[in-house]
Amino acid sequence: MTSRERMRAILTGNRTDRVPFFPCIFTDHACVALGHTFEEALIDPRLGVRWMYEVGVFYGCDVVRVRATPERSWFEEKIVRLHDGKLAQLDRRTGAVDGYFDVQGGGQLVLVKTPPPVTTLEQIEAITYPSADQLLETGCLDTAREMTREAHDRKLFVVGMAGGQTINTLVIKVGSSEEALLMMATDPPFIHRMFHMATDASIELIKAFARTGVDAVMIGDSYASGSVISPQMYREFCIPAYRRTAEAAHALGLLVYKHCCGNYNPFLPLMTDNHLDGMEGLDPTSGMTVAHTRQMIGDRLCLIGGVSCLTLLQGTPNQVRQEARTCIRNGGSRYVLGTACAVPRYTPVENMRAMAETAILHHG
Repeated sequence: MTSRERMRAILTGNRTDRVPFFPCIFTDHACVALGHTFEEALIDPRLGVRWMYEVGVFYGCDVVRVRATPERSWFEEKIVRLHDGKLAQLDRRTGAVDGYFDVQGGGQLVLVKTPPPVTTLEQIEAITYPSADQLLETGCLDTAREMTREAHDRKLFVVGMAGGQTINTLVIKVGSSEEALLMMATDPPFIHRMFHMATDASIELIKAFARTGVDAVMIGDSYASGSVISPQMYREFCIPAYRRTAEAAHALGLLVYKHCCGNYNPFLPLMTDNHLDGMEGLDPTSGMTVAHTRQMIGDRLCLIGGVSCLTLLQGTPNQVRQEARTCIRNGGSRYVLGTACAVPRYTPVENMRAMAETAILHHG
């Protein structure tokens, strides 16, 4: 089987020749593994998308992820360079600093002038986001389309990163995680409307990804975790958003899985209500295991992940192999060997190769 055939089969509940290999690699580790710096990918986000593809090829992954970049005009109007010892985004015309990048974290741009918090339904209604046509016409998916074409030439499976639909957007819009979580308890109508808007925006991105040729999309919000909210909140606020997103992706012929940060054990009885094809994460540092997750949800979802990021970062190749074999054994027939969360930036290459070898040697 090709990688593309293998992943499509396992996500749809069919037999494969071996366990697929799909670690959760984002831009920061891709840069380090390939001998680049994270700063280079922030200076030119198109390089970050390319290097995420290239590191997948480098490790022998069955899957590569692609993501949107700023529109073409951003590269003409903005410049990213060191300013006062920090990596900053500046306006090319005026030289004004828009913000500084969180280089030690996830690379987000921290704006100098933060927008006012959204606190009313009227303010939600005023929020704008690009349509699928606009995303494609302005070039936000130019590099994603190019990498998808190259990946398919190699018979690889391609996933488009479709962002969050619930609490991550809420935190950004209200400006505070504490305020966001308080509003979930005190203002349900506001939360429902915010999540509906965030889901609409995500669906437009998914429509655009479908036109670039990706095979699947990844959705999810790091805050939407049993480490943060209750099962009741997840059921009321999050499930409708994830279900609607999954149904929109399926209507476009795409498969869809959710990245699950933190402890999802309290949510496992609810996961199939999301209409997903799979879930990614299963973090042992948060109390999860592949074995317990499989026991709770049966074969109704493909499981992706389970290998501890701490083992990858601090362990030996043999320890990685041992943990990977345990995950494979407990994952059953609908399991993809992957990581419990994003691969730490400075994870040794030999540990990643040990994971890949374990998958390749484990025949279905």
